[in-house]
Amino acid sequence: MDFSWAKEQVEIKESVIQFAKNLLIENLVELDQQEEFNLEGWKKCGKWGIMGLPIPQEYGGKELDPLTTIYALEGLGYGCKDNGLLFSIAAHTWACEIPLLTFGTPEQKLKYLPKLVKGELIGAHAVTEPEAGSDVYSLQTTAQREGDKYILNGSKMFVTNGAIVSALRSNIASPLRSNIANLILVFATLNPERGKRGITCFLVEKDSPGLIVKRKISKMGLRTAQMARGNASY
Repeated sequence: MDFSWAKEQVEIKESVIQFAKNLLIENLVELDQQEEFNLEGWKKCGKWGIMGLPIPQEYGGKELDPLTTIYALEGLGYGCKDNGLLFSIAAHTWACEIPLLTFGTPEQKLKYLPKLVKGELIGAHAVTEPEAGSDVYSLQTTAQREGDKYILNGSKMFVTNGAIVSALRSNIASPLRSNIANLILVFATLNPERGKRGITCFLVEKDSPGLIVKRKISKMGLRTAQMARGNASY
């Protein structure tokens, strides 16, 4: 059996390495010191197609298979020194795009995936809570149905992409001008008595009433990846 990479796979990885080395090199020290999100780097990755590597072409992605996608992202990690940006892209792709692609309705996919792929929307994944980290099944955020809507109540923390600071400081007109990810996957329980079987996920847009980012969380590493804690009552 031949386990070597195909010529096309090697070419994709090399192109990603060159893209990262040439275009993702600006202001890295300053961004890290100020704990700022690399908005310009994010835009460049969106334009190149990084966020759409595993997403079908019908939504604007490159539709690469999982192994080729990982190989290409390995190249991104080799060429880009901004580990926080890489972490933010990983959270956006694997914890927001892929669940939406796998479990979303056709309408939800058409509404959100093309903009997520282009980087025009920033995705986040809110599951961790003050009392539910590794033991995620202990989460206490609740979802109660009222008519055709659900009311969510709870608190989340360590939400990657939860607070996009530099977007507020930028004068560039962009759909990314927000202090929070544009689309958040929020996990909540419909019935605490059912344990893990009572947990489901909700797509929450950044302007939803009652969604509050309380503070950005400073870290020892991955400083350009914006993590936040917030409350939800909506």
